[in-house]
Amino acid sequence: MPVHIFSDDERDRLSRCPPDILPEDMTAFFTLSIADREFVHPFRGAANQLGVALQLGLLRYLSFCPDDLRDAPASAVAYLARQLGVAPQLLTHYGARAQTRTDHLRAVQRFLGFRDADMFDVQALEAWLLERALEHDKPTLLFGQAAGKLQADKIVRPGVTRLERLVAAARNAAWEETFRRAMPLLTPERRAFLDGLLRPDPRTNQASLVWLRLGATSNTPAAIRQALAKRAFLDAQGVATWPQELFTPNRRKFLAQLARRSTPQALQRAPDERRYPILLAFLQQSLVDITDEAVELFDRCVADVDRRAKRDLAEFRQRIARSTNVKIHLLMEVLAIVLDLDIPDAQIRPRLYARRPPPELRAIAEDCLRQVRPLNDTYFDFVERRYGYLRQCMPDCWRPSLSRHSARMIPSWRRWTCCGASTRSAAPRFRRPGRSPSGSCRPSGYPTWSMRTGWCSGITTSCASCGSCAARCAPATSGSSTAGATPTPRPI
Repeated sequence: MPVHIFSDDERDRLSRCPPDILPEDMTAFFTLSIADREFVHPFRGAANQLGVALQLGLLRYLSFCPDDLRDAPASAVAYLARQLGVAPQLLTHYGARAQTRTDHLRAVQRFLGFRDADMFDVQALEAWLLERALEHDKPTLLFGQAAGKLQADKIVRPGVTRLERLVAAARNAAWEETFRRAMPLLTPERRAFLDGLLRPDPRTNQASLVWLRLGATSNTPAAIRQALAKRAFLDAQGVATWPQELFTPNRRKFLAQLARRSTPQALQRAPDERRYPILLAFLQQSLVDITDEAVELFDRCVADVDRRAKRDLAEFRQRIARSTNVKIHLLMEVLAIVLDLDIPDAQIRPRLYARRPPPELRAIAEDCLRQVRPLNDTYFDFVERRYGYLRQCMPDCWRPSLSRHSARMIPSWRRWTCCGASTRSAAPRFRRPGRSPSGSCRPSGYPTWSMRTGWCSGITTSCASCGSCAARCAPATSGSSTAGATPTPRPI
């Protein structure tokens, strides 16, 4: 059965001299060494010397010599003619007899160490092509690799048609080898499962294959849960336990790409030797791709929440800018009275109440409590407001089956964990600064307010034992006082 990798025009082009040769290739393959000149010089006549030199350069460059030398690039002929000190036009007088060209080519092959391919060379090339076909299935790439292999081994390249047949045989052998390697996994139960991937689900009227290859279109918690549901589907079938050496990496990607491009109906019509390896490779590759997609979606989702929290903080600062200016004026009035040495200490409070009545001061204190920010003025409290949004997908992200991959999500998450991890859920939980439970350590920089008097009763200090993670502290023993207590760090 004829095999066609190239069209007739491409096959004719591959059998002839190339129209152009790069300057670096010209220097590498058509420069005559001293030994080359000594080999060419004994041939009788300038035309024969030029023709032999051209065959020598073409054999080194192409690993074969075209029949019609008149199609050789004029630049190559002129380059050789300058080295030999002859006219390039003499090439038209070379090889009037075909036997002369053949005899000269045999001599050139012996001089360069090239040989014709025998039966053992063909068998070695077939085995070599099989290994390449298990990595790459593109026929033109395999043809180029085979030609390069022959050139490196100094074997004269056979005709294009024969090399096409070798490439086609290698591709078929690669499919047979792929199916042979997949046979240990193809139990009757697994074959039924793989065939079921191609049948529509009565509930969704969609084949599982189509569902698995659909990518996410957004980074919302719903999209993350969908990706994690696909991962759970693959985990339930034990895809993670399949041997990685089942397919080479490139072969697995190639087969998975075939599954993504093919319709379920086309795969159902494919023979078992092709359908089952394609589906196995698709599931293996999907396990990697879906896991990476889930991690990427989670990271983007966290980044969006982070960006929006910073934006909310900026908007909050703009909203309270006028109110802050009013409170600064009030502070200036209070300081003017407190720092005035002419006013006795007993008269300071009456003076303050004369300028600002207690109800007004209490209202301002309550307003300050609503607007107060930590001394480092972080935006984590705005992140907390969107915590419910993240909680829609976070328990699934911290499932045991994803424990190895959850570690990749921690860097995006850790910078937000202000008060440790919650013991009530599998995922860390925010605890708003300034609202820690009674007896727990509070982050540094947040004032403690007494609503009875409306005045700040002090600012909490950071925990010496916690260092940079002062916010991640375990609650003190119930009923004990927090004053002077050394909190215990809680790992995240």
